Amino acid sequence: MSAKVWAIGAGKGGVGKSFVTASLGISLTKLGQSVLVIDFDLGGANLHTHLGLDPSLPSLQSYLSGESPLANLIRPTPVPRLSLIQGCWDVWEHGRCTDQTAVNLVEEARKLPYDVVLIDLGPGTGKCGLDAFSQADQKVLVTSPEPTSVEKNYRFLEAFILHRASQSCSPEGLQELKKSLQKFRAEKKKGFFSFRQHLSETGGFSPNLFSEILEQPVHIVVNSSRSHDDQQLGYAVRSVCKKYYDLRVNYLGAIDFDNAVWHAVRNREPFLIAKPFTTLSGQFLNLARSLQEPEIPFTLQRAAV
Repeated sequence: MSAKVWAIGAGKGGVGKSFVTASLGISLTKLGQSVLVIDFDLGGANLHTHLGLDPSLPSLQSYLSGESPLANLIRPTPVPRLSLIQGCWDVWEHGRCTDQTAVNLVEEARKLPYDVVLIDLGPGTGKCGLDAFSQADQKVLVTSPEPTSVEKNYRFLEAFILHRASQSCSPEGLQELKKSLQKFRAEKKKGFFSFRQHLSETGGFSPNLFSEILEQPVHIVVNSSRSHDDQQLGYAVRSVCKKYYDLRVNYLGAIDFDNAVWHAVRNREPFLIAKPFTTLSGQFLNLARSLQEPEIPFTLQRAAV
């Protein structure tokens, strides 16, 4: 059986994406899964810090340069059944990523002897990250409650739709779609811009594009929630995505803010190992279960631990 690949992305940095990735990995091991986490941030890899490890060589750079297969880059972590492929930290420029790099990486990751492979993407809308996000079995988008984070995640979703459209349309059709979106923004129209409607009215697009996207919906996680309003933010994001993009996203839930996370990172300890009986531990277990069994609807609740 091939490994399941989950990609974790974010529209901007600083929202706790790597913390979420590490914590999901630890939570999956508590559910009896063998897990590999791959740091696919090509310029600012720091997933190792959330797992209590120092940076090491070789790194993913060896894979990107064709010097080594993924299997030779795996290293153990302090957490049983959890392994890591170190991201690019040993170069002064972004790791080299060609058109097929992310596709090949996901295909190779599926063949590794793990139940789940988590890919921690770099922030933003780089092509390599969108390639990996598109190929993954589960797609997780992390936001914080700050307006800048929410706004950048809307841009990420737009880029994701355009990226998927580019794989099944003519160059002219894609340019027309981009121009229409830019025109809509420039005119500051009220109402909504429906990607689905526009694609149905514009030649050169696959009529099944949105059906294909909805087969594997994007999951939203709100990190560093401090209030009831923050917890409800995911529902607002879900509503906006439906209204403006005609796209369904799944709100998985919120992760509470806890100052102990900062202390664990400073002490180079995996938070869920240092603090195994916190509310966050239960919340991450709920998220992991929900992603493992997507047919079971997730009810947003504060975990009772």
